[in-house]
Amino acid sequence: MADTLRIPVSVAARKGVSAIAAEAAAHRVVLTNHGRPIAVVDSAERLDEDVRTLREAARLVTEAFADQAIDAHPAKLSIEEVCGRLGLDVETVRAKSVTRRYA
Repeated sequence: MADTLRIPVSVAARKGVSAIAAEAAAHRVVLTNHGRPIAVVDSAERLDEDVRTLREAARLVTEAFADQAIDAHPAKLSIEEVCGRLGLDVETVRAKSVTRRYA
């Protein structure tokens, strides 16, 4: 990651929390101890964007896998059959699908 600043924890302690937070607004800060990373300080906006990116990637992978599974096994299975094969409770899956649909 080119936009990462590595700072020894001893230097960060001298600079103070406010200075490290200000640095984190500009770029991700990796705190190190004897050259080894021990913590990361990052902006809330970048963390939110990372979460959005990961969720979108997970959705795309899931959709691609589902498409591939449908192509490989075109036979239709009921939700009961799928849950039975996966060892899932049908009513729990249905309840979660309703809450996710309106989230």
